[in-house]
Order: sequence, then C-alpha cells, then structure tokens
Amino acid sequence: MGGALATALTTGVAACGDGQDKKSPGRSRAAAPSETKSAKSTPPAKPATITVAGLDKGSVPFGAPVRLTSSAQLKSLLVQDGDGADVSGTLSKDGVSWVSYGPIAADASWSWKAVTPAGAVSDGKVTSTAAIRTVRATANIGVDKTVGVAAPIVVNFEALVTDKAMVEKHLRVLIRPAGSRGGWKEATGSWAWLPDNAPNSTVHFRTKNYWPAHTEVHVILPLAHLDWGGGITGQQDLDWHFNIGRSQVVIADARKHNIVIYRDGAKVATYPASYGLGSDPIRNTRTGINIVTDKQQTVEMKSERYHYDEIEHWAVRFNNNGQFIHANPDTVAQQGNSNVSHGCINLSTANGKAYYKTAIYGDPVDVRGTDVKLANTRTELYDWALSWKQWTKLSALT
Repeated sequence: MGGALATALTTGVAACGDGQDKKSPGRSRAAAPSETKSAKSTPPAKPATITVAGLDKGSVPFGAPVRLTSSAQLKSLLVQDGDGADVSGTLSKDGVSWVSYGPIAADASWSWKAVTPAGAVSDGKVTSTAAIRTVRATANIGVDKTVGVAAPIVVNFEALVTDKAMVEKHLRVLIRPAGSRGGWKEATGSWAWLPDNAPNSTVHFRTKNYWPAHTEVHVILPLAHLDWGGGITGQQDLDWHFNIGRSQVVIADARKHNIVIYRDGAKVATYPASYGLGSDPIRNTRTGINIVTDKQQTVEMKSERYHYDEIEHWAVRFNNNGQFIHANPDTVAQQGNSNVSHGCINLSTANGKAYYKTAIYGDPVDVRGTDVKLANTRTELYDWALSWKQWTKLSALT
C-alpha cells in the first residue's frame, strides 16, 4: 500500500487505543511519510503560428490564391471571407500548409481559425490589395437558355486583358447529362483569345467536338477575383448554368443545291436550295462550319454594291457576315438546280418557315462545295472553321 493509505490506517489504530505509545512485541508501527508531493499541472497546448505568403505592407496581391503556413501540425484550418462564408482550400497531408482553391478578390479580408491536434487555437486575418479599376464583362449565353451543339461561350471584357494566362487558368466549364443529379466533369474544350479590339478583349470557349446533346453546362468565371493585368478587375463574377438541347445539324451542300437536316443523328428533312453565285467570290456562300446566331421572321436586306433593298422572311442568320438561310419565293425555280443568290441560302416559303421554327442559337450549319472558305476576320464567326490544333494555339496557356 502507498504511504497515504498507510497513514490512514495508522491514524485509525491510534484512535481506538488509550493514547499511550504501546508497542506490540515483534511488530513495528508504520511510519508516516515525511512529505506529500503535489500533482504537477499540465501546461496549456501551444497554438500554432500562421504565416501568410507574399505579404507586402500587410496585404497580399489580389487575384491569386492565398497560401498559409503553420509552425505546427494542424488538425483543422477554417478560412472565411468577409461575409462569413467558408473559403474552399486544401490543407496539406502533413497539416502544415494550406492554399485556397480560388484567388482572393480585390480589397478583401479573410479570417482564419487554426486548431492543433492538442486543441490549441489561433486565429488571424489576411487582407488583399485594392484594384485600380473595376470593369464590366458580359457573356453571350443567358442563364438557363437552351442552345445548339456548336454554341461557343463568348465573354467580352470592356477593357484590354493584358494578363490573359492568369485569367484563363481560372475559367471553368463543367458538364453533366441534363436532369442528372450526378457529379460534374470538365468539358473537353479550350478557351481561345481572339485578337484584341481596343479597348476590349474577347475570349471564346469551344468544345473539341460538338457539345453532347441534352447536356447541362455550368460556367464558372471568377472575374471579380482576378487581376486582368495592371490592377484591373471585374465588377462581378459570372457563374451560371445553361443547357445544350437536341442535336440539330444542317449539311448545306452547294453542289447538291439542297440542305439536309439531321436531328439527334436522324435525317428529318431535305430541302431544295439555291446558294450564292459561284462566279462571284463576294457572293459565294462561305464554306465551313457556321453557327446559327439569330433569327427574325422579317428582315431587311440591302446592298449598295448590288443595288437591292428587299424584305425577306423566315430568316435564320448563320454567321456575322450577312449570311442567312431564308425564304425567297423569287428563286424557287432555281432552288435545287442552280446557285444565284447574293450569298444566302434560299428556300421556298414553306420550307424556310419549317426550318426557321426548329433553329436555335448554336446550331451548326456545315456549308460545303463553294470556292470561298470562312476566314478568321472580325466579320466572321470562325470558331469551327479552325482545326482543333489551330484553335488551341489561341489559348494563353499553350
């Protein structure tokens, strides 16, 4: 038994005696301990010291991910923005470093709470530098809109983007089957920067092949968190969903003088047509994969060069160079046998109306059999006129 228990027992024997110090033969009295040792108190766990990478005069540059380093292993690290929303990031396997998934916006403040395995807590905050100027950016496809399988995503910046690589690497396009509750996956495609048109920059996203039909698309453009170059940033992030509808592809062969419409892989219509006059390069319909951009029931078409000013009906624009598929009753006799138009694809009124009703933005119109090809000029939408190799060379990341 330990000393404390021995002491208790000895005290009990003394209380039952007569107070005299009597010793029993052959037995010795247990001795009381000379001192009692006090229990040692456990010192409090030491909190970790968090260091912010890239600090300059107390702030980090906006437009880049935030990196935090701990002096000790961490069990958890919670980072929140100025609105109290959690900031996504990755804590290293060894628990001593953390990097935010996305960049920090201009003039922002993030706070953190770090906890060690022993339960020690430390907290702090990091602020970012201010932007020199905030600028608007717009996208061509609206929220929840349904578009065709060749639709490019077009983002217009109302300023010159000088750090295109920094911006592009944070732009994301995700897809999943329409109506699915499953996970998202990165779309197989590439961003391409078209030549700057001062004072604006433009970037397009095109898939390697046509979009899968009946697909949901999620576009994430953290433009208000990025430095476009020179301290310029966006007024707001763009984050939205849209849908890819049925696959409708028009094969427009000038040599056959018709158009053939395929919907979800099945041929659904063949219409006699007349194309641009082949003997005049200016009037040639442009060969290449064009994209439906707009449609109007009634449109005025005029040309000073060719001295006409006409009202046409059921007009589907399939490029930005003045080309339409439209009804033209004046060329019905030539439709199906010769090409006489000024560059448009002429159909009868009934066929023009029928096609018009089915066309949506982003449908491909694959023109074949003419002598003039689509060119990479400002007046033409040439996303699909370029090979995949040519297209990817327009990325700032290649």
